[in-house]
Amino acid sequence: MIETKHHDSTTYRIYDELKNHVGKQNAISAADLSGMFHISERQLRDYIHDIRQDMKFDKVILAYNKGYYIPTEQEGTADVQRLFHHAFSTLRIARATVAKGSRNGQGKIKLGKYYKEFVEAFGE
Repeated sequence: MIETKHHDSTTYRIYDELKNHVGKQNAISAADLSGMFHISERQLRDYIHDIRQDMKFDKVILAYNKGYYIPTEQEGTADVQRLFHHAFSTLRIARATVAKGSRNGQGKIKLGKYYKEFVEAFGE
């Protein structure tokens, strides 16, 4: 079971507004969205972060330099491919860092149990 966080009403209002902005060409700027809810852009990013990771909210929210939007199927597919590419690239760098750490005089870099199992499962 996935646990969800309790959100305040602003979270739901922001989410409802974002549902009106489907497709990259209909993105709403952070300045406009934060102004609409009388919050800072930093606060807006926190709200968006919560919405994006909580399974309670069924719409995918994407961002680019012009603002936030709900992607079309094609836009969502491209973004998830970009996310996985970035994640795997970062994991390869982390794995190389651990491997190199023990052989270049920096001392052995240690991973916590969870991370060690994950990195080992990831393979070469």
